[in-house]
Amino acid sequence: MTEELKCLTESRMRQMDIIKQKMVELRNQNEKLTSENVDLSDRVHSLSKSYEELIIENENLSKQLKDLTETSQTREDELISRVNTLKEDLHEADKRADNSERQVVYLLKRVQQQEDLATYYMEACKGTGQFIDDSINELIDI
Repeated sequence: MTEELKCLTESRMRQMDIIKQKMVELRNQNEKLTSENVDLSDRVHSLSKSYEELIIENENLSKQLKDLTETSQTREDELISRVNTLKEDLHEADKRADNSERQVVYLLKRVQQQEDLATYYMEACKGTGQFIDDSINELIDI
C-alpha cells in the first residue's frame, strides 16, 4: 500500500505541478488580456473624444453653412431687386430717348421749314430788289 500511496502522491504532485503551470499560464494570459483591455479602453476613450470633437465641428460647420446660405439668399434678393430697378430705369430711359428722338426729328423739320421760308423770302426780296433797281433806273432815264 505504501507503493500505491507513493504512486498516488507522485501523481498528485504531477497534477499539482500541471495545475501550478496552468495557473502561471493563466496569470500571464490574464495580465496580457488586462493590458490589451487597458489599451483598448484608452483607444475607445480617444475615439470617443475624437467623435465628440467631430460632432462639435460638424455643428459649427452647420451653423456656418446656415449663415452663408442666409447671407447668399439675402444677397441674391438684393441683386434681383437691383436688376429689376435697373430694368425699369432702362425702360424709362428708352422712353425718354424715343421722345427726344421724336423732338429732334420735329425740330429738324421746323428748321427745314424755316430755311425754306427764309429762302422764299430771300428770293422774294431779290425779285423786289431787282424791281426797285429797274424802277430807279427807269426814273433816272426819264
